[in-house]
Amino acid sequence: MSGPSIRNWEFARALAKNHQVVLAAPNHPEISAEGFEIISHRSEDFDERLKESRVLIAQNLTIPLAFKAKKGGLKIIIDAYDPLPLEFLELFKGESFKKQKAKQSSAINQLTLNFKMADGIICASEKQRDLWTGFLLANQLIDPKRYEKDPGFSHFIDVVPFGLPTPLPVKDGPGIRQKFNLAQGDKIILWGGGIWNWFDPLTLINAIKIIGRNDIKLVFMGMKNPDPTVPEMEMARQAVALAKELNLLGKNVYFNDGWVPYNERHNYFLEASLGVSTHFAHLETRFSFRTRMLDYIWAGLPIVATKGDSFAELIEKEKIGITVPYEDPQALAHVITTLLDDPHKMELMKINLARLQPQFTWDKAIAPIEKMIKLIHQPSHRFQDLKAILSFTTQKVREKGLLPSLLKCLGV
Repeated sequence: MSGPSIRNWEFARALAKNHQVVLAAPNHPEISAEGFEIISHRSEDFDERLKESRVLIAQNLTIPLAFKAKKGGLKIIIDAYDPLPLEFLELFKGESFKKQKAKQSSAINQLTLNFKMADGIICASEKQRDLWTGFLLANQLIDPKRYEKDPGFSHFIDVVPFGLPTPLPVKDGPGIRQKFNLAQGDKIILWGGGIWNWFDPLTLINAIKIIGRNDIKLVFMGMKNPDPTVPEMEMARQAVALAKELNLLGKNVYFNDGWVPYNERHNYFLEASLGVSTHFAHLETRFSFRTRMLDYIWAGLPIVATKGDSFAELIEKEKIGITVPYEDPQALAHVITTLLDDPHKMELMKINLARLQPQFTWDKAIAPIEKMIKLIHQPSHRFQDLKAILSFTTQKVREKGLLPSLLKCLGV
């Protein structure tokens, strides 16, 4: 699973301790879960399960789903941890300006619908909370009555970062060394997720070339997203091309073509010496939350990362790794070798990681959701909510693709 699916899965597991939880996946699930039920939101009984529910937690709403939820009196919590409008600026950068503009408008329209329907909003960092508060203000969604009851606005929009599974991981299967036939003495630097266009693997690969040591290996854990709707990333192609050009591919730099199953990933992390994440100076960077970085903490891996995002601030504050400037392969090479050759410094970082681990469990991470669920169970304003859906839909109906949604809502 990629970040959004991991977040939904872990929310379901943690919330199931106090609630009856149904996790709705896009396709028919091939797995079962302990403590909660998994169904497809395309299944015949999805509408019936929706009617039986009291709260809907979603990263994105369709107009029909919003209509059904509000008609049935459900309270909606929007999970806005992934700033898609900013991701789209990078994801579609190579397309025509017309297509870029259309994608950007679509993402902002989607976000507007989500926030208009929200009884509560969660995000992954205080920076994101500031971003979304500004978005709410610009869309006239900071209600004076709500503000009077909640001047800090933390009851309506709160921070729910990624969490750590419990218990801590224990190696129980093959990992990186067997996968790529690496020597026992090799020091492994692990890129713990996919390569998206807003990341900077090129500086990292150039740093490996500068280091020029046979005992230091860089492994990229995933290349092709398991979601078939996610396009192939241009940056992933460039990373492979650069590794070939520098004569590092299969020698010092390795790419896992597939995607490591979620319940097997710990075997990769536990064989690594360092976790790494490098990115560019983008808007996406400033407001992102690097989801797989939590796995580094979970596995006790010291971290080397680029400055500029919320996680870099955590690394520096808690002394669990070292941050480096943007696009500086020399600085990155120096930090990597300094850490790998200093067992004492690595051990101190591991002690700090162990101290941090209990603070980031999923049970603790979801506390704001539990609070929000209690607070939003107040008299419903279904008429106003349905009126808002109609107003939003009427405004956007002429945009490509929204007319079928309107007709479906109206039962036409």
